[in-house]
Amino acid sequence: MTTLNIPHASIPMRRRLIMMMTTAGVTIAVLLTSPVVSAQGSRSKDKEKDKDGPNSQQLEIRMTKAEESLLKEYMEVAKEYLKKGEKEEALTVLKRVEHINPKMEGLKQEMDRISEELMQENDAKLELDVSKGWGNPICEVTEGKAFRLAATGEYKIIYSTTIPLTGLPTKDPAVDHVSVGPFGALIGVIVTDGNPGEPFAVSGGLEHTPKKSGQLYLRVNVPAAAKCTGDIKLQLSGAITSVAKKR
Repeated sequence: MTTLNIPHASIPMRRRLIMMMTTAGVTIAVLLTSPVVSAQGSRSKDKEKDKDGPNSQQLEIRMTKAEESLLKEYMEVAKEYLKKGEKEEALTVLKRVEHINPKMEGLKQEMDRISEELMQENDAKLELDVSKGWGNPICEVTEGKAFRLAATGEYKIIYSTTIPLTGLPTKDPAVDHVSVGPFGALIGVIVTDGNPGEPFAVSGGLEHTPKKSGQLYLRVNVPAAAKCTGDIKLQLSGAITSVAKKR
């Protein structure tokens, strides 16, 4: 049997091997503790945190900042509309602001000021002949836009009829007096495409925002059989349009 004899490494060779192994060990240690490895570990932890997302407080702060930015932009837009004289558009923007922050300082006062200016526009003075019942339309009105009406005067009425113990009928606004207002008071109705809406009390005046566009009619709240004489002075303003101009 042949035996291979491997000579022992010389002392210089062993020293070189030890030095190489020691150097390798130091290199590995340096790699494990180097900033690159630490940064990778830090990023890994950040990713784990990001999985949970921002907390409620952080989201609330973001929301507040977003609202503040939006409100600031809305107010700037409202100012630009006012500079152009477009008060209705400015008021619409301010209503959006009110929806987000109804307690904003000075907001209500500004909205009231613009609303009053709008209400004073399109001033018109008319007379209503009470003898004609519903008669002719007074003006055109617009859905969602307020108008103001003031009425002054008095009239005479002659009415003779047999009245049952149940009282006068109030079912038909076309011929009866109606329950929306006192007997003899001024009442109104808005007619849209030939269809009358619900009558409403006017009396000495009111501010009214129509639910539908149409023509405004007025009469005194008495049965059609009553004989009335006299004229009522009317003053209207706000979102109204003359019937004659409309035609």
